Amino acid sequence: MDKEYALETLDVLEQKIHNLLETVDSLKKNTMELTEKLIKKEEEAKGLKQEIEDLLAEKERVKERVAHLIKCVEVF
Repeated sequence: MDKEYALETLDVLEQKIHNLLETVDSLKKNTMELTEKLIKKEEEAKGLKQEIEDLLAEKERVKERVAHLIKCVEVF
């Protein structure tokens, strides 16, 4: 009886270990997927940041040109 109980206990422990290993594998896979998504989003954010900087620089150039044109019109 004790041997049967011990074998059943070992079977239960073996199944729990197997389940834990499956969980770890699943978590590793999820981590890799999320890491890839994060990298893509960081690249996207970097591109958007550059676009904003470019637009702000263009806005400043337009502002300067308009100011110059206003001065030219005031001269006449």
